[in-house]
Amino acid sequence: MIETGIDIVEIPRIETLITRHGDAFLTKIFHPDEISYCESRGQKYEHYAARFAAKEACRKALLSHLTFTPSWTDTYIVSDKTGKPFLKVSKKIQDDLSIHHLSVSLSHTKNLAIAFVLIDIGETR
Repeated sequence: MIETGIDIVEIPRIETLITRHGDAFLTKIFHPDEISYCESRGQKYEHYAARFAAKEACRKALLSHLTFTPSWTDTYIVSDKTGKPFLKVSKKIQDDLSIHHLSVSLSHTKNLAIAFVLIDIGETR
């Protein structure tokens, strides 16, 4: 079964949340690899916002199939050396579902970040 999710986020909203709540927000929402990547970027808030949108898009695609509500860090984005993003899910999600393929596309402007997720889910275990 192919599931999709899409989400769009206002970058200033994410910047405000990070500025206001700092590490408490970052560690609740983002995987350590995401934090490391975003902090190394020039426009870090754009990258955080795109990853937040990807998490929301992934939740939309997965929630009706999971037997639990995932934490924010159960889904995360890693990038290869060229910057291409890849969607990763926690072992807990992998153990709950038979996922054959994950795909993510991220984009952003100065004010908006968007993510599209495609997930191929086999029969649930």
